[in-house]
Amino acid sequence: MGAIDEFISKINYLNIDTNKREIYNKLKNLTIFKGTRGNPDIFLLSLVLGLKHGKKKKLMNSSNLFRVSELGEDVWIALSIGYAELKDIHVFENKDGAREAFRVCEEYANSGIEILNDLMKKPSEFTLNLIEELLKK
Repeated sequence: MGAIDEFISKINYLNIDTNKREIYNKLKNLTIFKGTRGNPDIFLLSLVLGLKHGKKKKLMNSSNLFRVSELGEDVWIALSIGYAELKDIHVFENKDGAREAFRVCEEYANSGIEILNDLMKKPSEFTLNLIEELLKK
């Protein structure tokens, strides 16, 4: 990634609301998430669901969920979503811009994790319900 690595590496963590940690922990134990990166993949899925529903929710009591570096190349997904919302090229140019992009993603994921939690209420149907939710228009 080059120069972008310099300022992205200074943003240590992506965050969640502290009261959502239990949801992440329950989801990580589901079969569908075994063999994945865990929190980063659940975060991205939550982000997608929040974005799909057009719902953001500010973090009220945030805590670290995982290191930004755990996203690997998927960091571009988060930066691109942030850019699409903020319309600010600084997302790709400096730490403050990238941090704002990640804040947008954290808010979408904060809403999306609730959707995932609702889908988890019937664990035996979780995978089917998740697929149906993702395919809905």
